[in-house]
Amino acid sequence: MIDSIRTSHIQGIPLDRLKRSDDNVRKMPHNKAQIETLANSIHAHGQIQNLLVKTETDETGGATGFYLVTAGEGRRLAQLFRVKRKQIKADELIPCVIDDTRNAVAVSLAENEIRQPTMHPADQFVAFKNLVDAGQSMEDIAAQFSVTTLIVQRRLKLANVAPEFIESYRKGTVALDVLMALALTDDHSKQRDVWASLRKHERHATVIRQRLTHQEIAIDEPMVKFVGLKAYSKAGGQIRRDLFAEDESEGYVMDAELLRKLANEKLQQEATKVQAEGHAWVEIVPNLDYSAMAEYRHVQRVNRNPTDEEAAALAKLESERATLEAATEDAQDDDEQLADLQSRIEAIGTDIDALQERFAIPKPEEQAVSGVLISIGHDGKLRVERDLIKPEDRARFDRAAKATQKAIKSEGPPLHSAALTRRLSAHRTLGVQVALCEQPAIALAALTHRLALQVFYGHTHGSGSAVRVGPEVVDLNGYGADVKNSPARAALLAHLERCRQRLPDDADGLLPWLVAHPEAEGLKLLACCVAVTVDGVRCGDTSNDMDALARATTLDMRNWWSATAESYFGSVPKARILEVVREAVSPEVASALSDLKKGELVASAEQRLAGRGWLPPSLR
Repeated sequence: MIDSIRTSHIQGIPLDRLKRSDDNVRKMPHNKAQIETLANSIHAHGQIQNLLVKTETDETGGATGFYLVTAGEGRRLAQLFRVKRKQIKADELIPCVIDDTRNAVAVSLAENEIRQPTMHPADQFVAFKNLVDAGQSMEDIAAQFSVTTLIVQRRLKLANVAPEFIESYRKGTVALDVLMALALTDDHSKQRDVWASLRKHERHATVIRQRLTHQEIAIDEPMVKFVGLKAYSKAGGQIRRDLFAEDESEGYVMDAELLRKLANEKLQQEATKVQAEGHAWVEIVPNLDYSAMAEYRHVQRVNRNPTDEEAAALAKLESERATLEAATEDAQDDDEQLADLQSRIEAIGTDIDALQERFAIPKPEEQAVSGVLISIGHDGKLRVERDLIKPEDRARFDRAAKATQKAIKSEGPPLHSAALTRRLSAHRTLGVQVALCEQPAIALAALTHRLALQVFYGHTHGSGSAVRVGPEVVDLNGYGADVKNSPARAALLAHLERCRQRLPDDADGLLPWLVAHPEAEGLKLLACCVAVTVDGVRCGDTSNDMDALARATTLDMRNWWSATAESYFGSVPKARILEVVREAVSPEVASALSDLKKGELVASAEQRLAGRGWLPPSLR
């Protein structure tokens, strides 16, 4: 100590007279954040430790007036940083210890090596708390120690944990994440109660958080989003914030009862608005899960016959689409033209879909008793499910449908002979097949339906779906010459031929072709493959599995079938012909034709019904 005093002394040296020394053993430069932090500390608390310097000499050994910093280069840079901030002047006197005797390298090494380890984090928690207790603001503390206000808030939260847990953290018997979890509440008694209630293997951060908040609701839950934190807070509700969550906005609604009350009030307001729409009933189910929703059924929709204007518009659009699809065959080598054609085809398809959607209307008897369920969606937004049938009404309609089917079976002789019924249903089957070729999305749905019935519902092959996955190609030619020569069969064959022309000649090249071509090409091929498996031929006029496909494709058999002597009138008795004329033309015309012989009546009926779009019930 005596030798140190003899060889060194403290002196205030102007900052602009201090230089970096090559004898300083610290070669890794200080980064900007370190210098800024040190500058903040010096500005707040002064330079706690003096710089150790050595007098600079020239070649002759004379003093140059400058001093080389042997230990404390970081402090010198921090003071220069303060000059940039205009907190001090460039010639500010800096306390330094001048030592021209001892080995500068040894002194620098000693300062960098023989240092006390960093203080324990718990000591910093408590120190921050003491500063706040002494009157300093969190903002001031953050500025002094170059940290964010959030970090100061977190340190203060940890300092508010019960003392025994902080001490256990110091000793290493409690982990930091456990301390963070306990800090969710400032209530020391609650912290201790939760800790005591846990078995040793349960004393983890996740379990502690669950216990501390088990009667609270996380603010990212749908109900909280639906009510809104602003409305909840305005009603007097408190929020517990988790300062240590990855997302700084995480927290918990502490008054669950108040939250539910506010949610029900808001739902009731919405229900009043919906009730004004004229529904048979409106019910509120805040948390509508899948199982509860599955008990209800949406109102079934049926297709109405299009008006003459709608039928004409639909025919025009389908004709335009067919023309464009034919043109794509000649444009395969012109990418730009092909893209333009496909874009126009898609646009027409959209127009057709929009037009056909207008044909679907709710079943009037079901619509009359339908209602609405109002709930909170998973995204926290209002969820309104309209046109729902209650379970009891659903069962009633199902019983009525079964009774109707039973009554149909118990009625007298069928309207048509078995042979005619098979022919008519063959025509309808062809219509559905063509529709599926033109609507790949419906074909994909039909295929998925067939597979799902067997996989998920236990239906045996062929039960509940008209699609025969295999494929089992259905041959309809044997049901009559009018079936074989029908426009629907011609359209189907045209679709199949277009698909065949696109495919490679060698079957071994099929899979690579499918992989290489766009998904739309594969869907077109799938649609044709699914279409030719559809089998809706029946001997009776009762409903069958193909009805659902006909509805899904918005099939209009007026595009594919008309009543002629060959297709219909020659296969039914005179009484039925007159009944059709009475329905499609007028009772007066039917009365005038009643005395004609069968052959004359058939010819006259064909002439009178031409262009009227009449269909027998099984084709409607």
